[in-house]
Amino acid sequence: MLGSESCDRVVLAGRDEALTEVEDLLRHRRLVTVTGPGGIGKSALAGALARRPGLGPDAVVARTDLAPLIDPGLVPHWLARALGMDGPAGKPQLAALTEALGDTPALLVVDTCEHLATRCTEVLTALVDACPRLHVLATSRTPLRTPGLYPLSPVPLDVAAELFTEYARQLDAEEPPPDTVRRICALLDGLPLAVRIAADRLAHRSAADVLSSLTRAEAALDLPATAPGLPTRQRSLRDSLDWSLRLCTAEERLLWARLSVFPGSFELAQVLEICGDAALPPGPLVAAFTGLAWQSLIEPQPDDNEGTAFRMPRTTRAYGRQRLSLSGEERELLNRFLAWTLRAS
Repeated sequence: MLGSESCDRVVLAGRDEALTEVEDLLRHRRLVTVTGPGGIGKSALAGALARRPGLGPDAVVARTDLAPLIDPGLVPHWLARALGMDGPAGKPQLAALTEALGDTPALLVVDTCEHLATRCTEVLTALVDACPRLHVLATSRTPLRTPGLYPLSPVPLDVAAELFTEYARQLDAEEPPPDTVRRICALLDGLPLAVRIAADRLAHRSAADVLSSLTRAEAALDLPATAPGLPTRQRSLRDSLDWSLRLCTAEERLLWARLSVFPGSFELAQVLEICGDAALPPGPLVAAFTGLAWQSLIEPQPDDNEGTAFRMPRTTRAYGRQRLSLSGEERELLNRFLAWTLRAS
């Protein structure tokens, strides 16, 4: 099995440009959030940047993961502990932390901010404003409302295939046929976590068997990631999507499920016609659509020059389809989609 540090190194394949761009952005903005869907490699990228000597040999470097934290009020305490700068009990922690940091050169890497996005925005902005030599790199599925945002894109098919093959080598598995690898990776939407999970199957199955198992997107949701050290939210694609679901509003959850009836791309006008009703009227629907895009649960269609078409990644759609089926709305939404298709043809 692959250790977490080894996995981080492998998953950084094809990310040289992103590393350079984020480092440059961090140098100029001092507070940067790397955004993107779960499993895209945000934490691996942040970890790699934390290991670079970009701020000089005397800089304090600290890294923390906020995933276990529930209370937004404890964010300053959590960060202070990561920096080894716990303040006196009688003084507000944020004030104590800014005083302790002062003009010390430091890089603070804060993983998993999405469930505490509002408080993280407040605290991290205040720290950077008060501490002139502090740089903060955050990762979040939901972008923090700060100027320094870097959306991390899925890896290209060729890079995904390289990742898969390298994982296979580290597992001492038989070298999989390149064509089979590319077909597997084409089903995984360029998501490094999905590539890792699929490659893990090579410990017990052939590449052809892995490909066969992935032809149904639903089957990929519950494949377990066997690499040690992964957080609970990344032990399967379902765990990752469950975490994202908890961040959604009720309207976003409903729209996520309803959008799963689209097999390909869609535009907002089509979504309003097919997915809208008394339970999801136009105003809340548009807000939910924007929210899903903001959280990278739907993404712009790459070949749409006008930027109006979106798509839902394959496994995200499969997860939504299961929720649609459980809701009892599947037949109704399929009928709406079919009626719209017939009118549009």
